[in-house]
Amino acid sequence: MDKNILKKYNWALIIPCFFILTLIYFSPEFFDGKSLNQSDLIHFEGMSHASQEEVKKTGEPALWNTAMFSGMPELLFSSLSGDSTHYMYLLTNLGLYSSYESPMVVFSLMLCLWIGLMCFRVNPWVGFFVSAAFAFNTFFVTSLEAGHITKLNAIAYSALVLGGMRLLFDKKWWLGAALLAFGVCVELRASHYQITYYLIFVCLMYGISELYYSFKNGEIKVFLTRVVPIGLLAASLGASTQLWRVWTTKEYSEYSIRGKKELSAAPGQEKNYTEEGLDKDYAFSWSEGKMESLTLMAPNFYGGSSQENISKDGPLAKELTRLAGKAQADRIVADKNFKLPLYFGEQPFTGGPIYQGAILSFLFILALFVLDRRDRIWLISSLLMALFFAWGKHLQWFNYTLFDILPGMNKFRTPAMALGIGCVVMALGAALGFNKIIKDGWDEKTQKSALKATGVTGGLLLLMWLGAGFMDVSGERDAMIFQQMFGTNDANVIGGLTKALEAERISIIRDDVIRSLFLIVLACAAFYLYSKNKIKLWLALTIVGVLTLGDVWSVAKRYINNDSFKVATNKQTHIPTAADKYILTDKDPDYRVLNLTGNIFNEAQTSYFHKSIGGYYPAKLRRYQDLVERELTKEIQVFANSVQKGDTLQIRETPALNMLNMKYAILGDTKQAVVRNQNALGHAWFIEHIEKVNSPNEEMEALSTIDPSKQAVVNVSRFPQEIKTSASGSDKVELVEFNQRRLKYTSTSQNGGFAVFSEVYYPAGWVAKIDGEKVDIVCANYVLRGLQVPAGTHEITFDFDPQSYVIGGGISRIAGYLCWILLGVAVFMTVRSKKD
Repeated sequence: MDKNILKKYNWALIIPCFFILTLIYFSPEFFDGKSLNQSDLIHFEGMSHASQEEVKKTGEPALWNTAMFSGMPELLFSSLSGDSTHYMYLLTNLGLYSSYESPMVVFSLMLCLWIGLMCFRVNPWVGFFVSAAFAFNTFFVTSLEAGHITKLNAIAYSALVLGGMRLLFDKKWWLGAALLAFGVCVELRASHYQITYYLIFVCLMYGISELYYSFKNGEIKVFLTRVVPIGLLAASLGASTQLWRVWTTKEYSEYSIRGKKELSAAPGQEKNYTEEGLDKDYAFSWSEGKMESLTLMAPNFYGGSSQENISKDGPLAKELTRLAGKAQADRIVADKNFKLPLYFGEQPFTGGPIYQGAILSFLFILALFVLDRRDRIWLISSLLMALFFAWGKHLQWFNYTLFDILPGMNKFRTPAMALGIGCVVMALGAALGFNKIIKDGWDEKTQKSALKATGVTGGLLLLMWLGAGFMDVSGERDAMIFQQMFGTNDANVIGGLTKALEAERISIIRDDVIRSLFLIVLACAAFYLYSKNKIKLWLALTIVGVLTLGDVWSVAKRYINNDSFKVATNKQTHIPTAADKYILTDKDPDYRVLNLTGNIFNEAQTSYFHKSIGGYYPAKLRRYQDLVERELTKEIQVFANSVQKGDTLQIRETPALNMLNMKYAILGDTKQAVVRNQNALGHAWFIEHIEKVNSPNEEMEALSTIDPSKQAVVNVSRFPQEIKTSASGSDKVELVEFNQRRLKYTSTSQNGGFAVFSEVYYPAGWVAKIDGEKVDIVCANYVLRGLQVPAGTHEITFDFDPQSYVIGGGISRIAGYLCWILLGVAVFMTVRSKKD
């Protein structure tokens, strides 16, 4: 009786075990109040701080972010009031996500894969060990350190989607539909559409495979009349809960750098130019080399990461001893800050390898020999597809073709992340194979399959060990690194160090290959002892499981260990300087700041305190990016040079900075390092003349020639309405009310005219009204808003309420409630069927 209860409620043991593993690995965060220095999360805090403060004041989502790139939509980071799917999200991380973000993402990876494996009828304890090992693979751990939380969530939830599909294929209609709807809901809620895009291909592979076997087994009618309709309805319901997210994202993407280009190629960029989406060089810069994918089995096969400590007794340490003496060499090598790029692969840099685990990789290969053809084919096809995507520019015939023809493909970058879905497929296959051996027993056929898998895996590792000596393990910057590090150009010294570095790489490759081989031998030994009845099944399972988990755990600790956690790391980043404090004494609600102390268009620290000309976001508005590349970059240089020389700038010399109301420039941390821009044009102004052009290229060209205080450029082919100008010295527009989504002005004009507002033009959502009557917004000066304003005194308002958010949000709320009802009915029907 006790044994049956234990078997029935194994989840009550396994889920706490997942939490305990999380607690142990992230103990500095749980018990010491420390956190990881996650660059993307630090950037996110900077870029979202103003919006979060706005939510506290107004009680409604900001939707528009005034703190970055002079203003841009923030729909991708906003929430939906009344969104019941938030609680579905909390179910996957015990509701602790907001307090312990990184640990609970790892917990979600374990829990969601385990639930998915249960849908595939895998032994719960096989599922436990495979799920735990899966969650601690180095790709996920190093992604955590970078702050790639949404990516990891999307990978975790992909297992729920596949699990829901499996239940439907097994004719468990209610539970399958509910889990599929739930999985699609949280998958889209994660808002990492590149991972979701790859998942769709895996689902297609699985679906086509099941369609074929349904036809082969005479069940095609059931498949077409029950499985397909129920699956599509469930997936549609899940997707509808996030309609507002998908709709607003699609809408924004058309106006972002991932949408259609409006300007012709800049000189020298013609070859890389694409009419729509990202340029190929940018999109495929993080492509994994074909051979690099073997790091799935041996982590250091391509050197590890771009910042690695070296061995204390390795080739490089010996060369340092020869050059500087043992004491000096020991001191250098022992310094934790002495790190070198041992990675020598095709990517610009990497935080670590994609290591799935030696034993888990072996189990996947074993699964390809023991599983039925029905499962084997779609698993192999899905993994190959993930590898093909990950190879990016190194498989141009495949990826460049899809980039040009598949909808949405040209909006994604970093193809190497496709292996995140590949890892899900491998873990699923490994668990299915392991489970089949346990279920069917160790017969002669299984023994032959195990020998074949061992031969394939061992042979591959042997080739990797031998091939290390013939690989080109040099890095392009090796010599430069040592020149800068040791301040010498001595050819003999630099040559000796670079050769030693290459020998170091070969050494760690071979060490890790031997390590992987040894672990696989131990796992095979457990299988062998079980086959000979020397040990019980539970002991064999435990040995293989512990080895599998210990394998990935120990490699993960190379990259995130207790030393990686610091006290309040992220909070310490956002400390205002004296320059920040000085600027913040200006109570004008809407002016902009140019921070010249760093990478202007790739940092969010400025956005934490001010409305920045720059910012940090990989999908800026297309027109603003054009302005950055064609005009702002050169104007910033002109402005910086004039400040350095003490010259007085004319308004025509920096027209874009002035029309964006760049009021302050920061040159350092002190109050004295703040420069006031006397030419900033303020919130809005009437102009005297319209420069009419007929194309975006002419708009941009004209922008550098105008006096923006008196002239405005308008593309009349896009805005053909009559525009009248008449400005006198007394005409003015004043900002009287400001928040992220609502702007109110009063205008006073003797004869009426055309007013330009120092706010970024965005056609999808902003509504302008004059005295309550809706009026058309004109795009002026390539990126700003303009209005035809009548004579007299008037109230002008701008409101940001995109229909994609308003209508999409309403549908999403209803779908969310229906999804909960479906979940409730599914649980009820499942419990009732078990009682019957």
